[in-house]
Amino acid sequence: MPKIKDIPDVDRPRERFIKKGPDAISKSDLLAIVLGSGIKGKNVQKLSQQIIKKFSANFLSVTINDLQTIDGIGPAKALQIASAIALVKRFCEENNGIGIAIKNSKDVLSLTYDLRNLKKEHLVCLYLNARNILIKKETITIGLLDKSLFHPREIFYPAVELNASNIILVHNHPSGNTTPGKKDFEVMRKISDAGNLMGIPVTDFIIIGRDESYSFQDELNNNLAVDYIKDGEQLSLFDFFEIESPKYEINIKKVDKIHFQSSKKNKNYFQMQNRRYLGNKYKLLGFIEDIVSEKCGEIKSFCDIFAGTGVVGKRFNNGKIKIMSNDFLNANYICLNAFLGSTRNIDGLDKKIIYLNDLEPKQENYFSRHFGGSYFSIENAKKIGEIREEIDRIAESEEEKSILICSLLYAADKVANTVGHYDAFRKTLDSVQPVKLLVPDIDYSHNLNNEIFNEDSNSLIQKISCDVLYLDPPYNSRQYSDTYHLLENLSGWEKPEVKGLAKKMDRSHIKSSYCLKNATKTFEDLIRNANCKHILLSYNNTQDSKDSRSNARLKDNDIIRILRNKGPVEIFERDYKAFTTGKSNGSGNTERIFYCEVF
Repeated sequence: MPKIKDIPDVDRPRERFIKKGPDAISKSDLLAIVLGSGIKGKNVQKLSQQIIKKFSANFLSVTINDLQTIDGIGPAKALQIASAIALVKRFCEENNGIGIAIKNSKDVLSLTYDLRNLKKEHLVCLYLNARNILIKKETITIGLLDKSLFHPREIFYPAVELNASNIILVHNHPSGNTTPGKKDFEVMRKISDAGNLMGIPVTDFIIIGRDESYSFQDELNNNLAVDYIKDGEQLSLFDFFEIESPKYEINIKKVDKIHFQSSKKNKNYFQMQNRRYLGNKYKLLGFIEDIVSEKCGEIKSFCDIFAGTGVVGKRFNNGKIKIMSNDFLNANYICLNAFLGSTRNIDGLDKKIIYLNDLEPKQENYFSRHFGGSYFSIENAKKIGEIREEIDRIAESEEEKSILICSLLYAADKVANTVGHYDAFRKTLDSVQPVKLLVPDIDYSHNLNNEIFNEDSNSLIQKISCDVLYLDPPYNSRQYSDTYHLLENLSGWEKPEVKGLAKKMDRSHIKSSYCLKNATKTFEDLIRNANCKHILLSYNNTQDSKDSRSNARLKDNDIIRILRNKGPVEIFERDYKAFTTGKSNGSGNTERIFYCEVF
């Protein structure tokens, strides 16, 4: 094999780099320049080509030990390559903020400490991705902050260019007084409204003084440094201004009470609402409860027949009301059974959760082969697959199995590389937090009379009776079995064949008619067979969406016509920023409750 000095000058990596620049040579030749020399029987170009070919897309994650598996690469050359990679990654992290997670106001203050002693006012913007990882920190204005001196486009143009999911604004007060003034509120309202319209919410606005700071988000949460992602949803200051001056009047009787119970702070437990889910009604529970309280009086049974995560049924689960909760997706059914169906404490559950968390998988499995490096990191995918196998082995009852699988589903969703659904995964793997199972926070004493079902709603309605029938069917043509196929796969664990870039299994047996053209006929059949005293239907106002797949399947006139066959109908409405699939701005969205008192 010719030595590098025997190769014509025009073909040598160094000479070509000097003459034509780095873009004119291959990755292997760039590596050859770093190495400088080859090994016995293999010139530096061939050696570099071998290294690039072996590690390919994983090159930036290669270790010294990995490099030494190549014949002829010793500690010295391995260290050369690893050091060059580490240097490049270090500069990228410092310039682009890669890997810096912004969880709360304390994290923001640690990044903007330099503003404390500045003599001029600065407005700084932090651009974050969907996991609240810092993309870029940029100074927007220097000088007196006034809404007339800058336009929101100066903030949101970079946000669009950077594909940011949300932003945080930081402003210093050289006077040292961090109390927000009138101009702070005016500027914040203007920017918050713009962010809401663009689907890039303003998560927080922080004012910094020499010795203190003020966070709008912390103030909204009783001066607590809350995490910006709470209960699976990104906090937004648009909600702050919405609370201060609501744009829509809710046409139900105002009740002076707290609608949303604060979550328990025990870090080893999780609650039913701690999961990202399309159409989740957690923020509307007070709205629903007010209608039930005003219209339905004292009730003994409540049926949530399209339960999803089950938070609506859980709201009424007080031990005196029988809850019937149903969902045809197996993953949802398992969690409904865990939270609402278990009738006794499971001895040793905490120890089993600890045992599963301590597993250290050493080899590939079904889950990591199909979903590692895409929906999850390789390490998390291996562990998720290993835990799922072990659950089947150690569970001593169906109740215990449901709880352990539910814990795994919630834990997996926390570290999934998605925007909250599994129709697709994010191009950049930005979720590197290790998967960790927690214990579900269950009040077993309230579940004694409950019934949990895993059936088609139109079949189940013919077998049951209840005081209140709550309906929250799919709104449009987007099938939930498409959106949550991966969790269905993980819960059922039959290890089916998966296809396509999104790695979806066969879902033909779990398609909902409420997403198809015959949705109106299906709904009419359900209402006709309903044996209940009150009907509440949640259905939003997306029927005229520009995206045809998002168009509501049921039209208002049809809903009213069908319900009036059972009794008089009233409609209650409130504005609501729904959880979307990541691209919709959700502006102008309202949630309606159609209430029918059955004859």
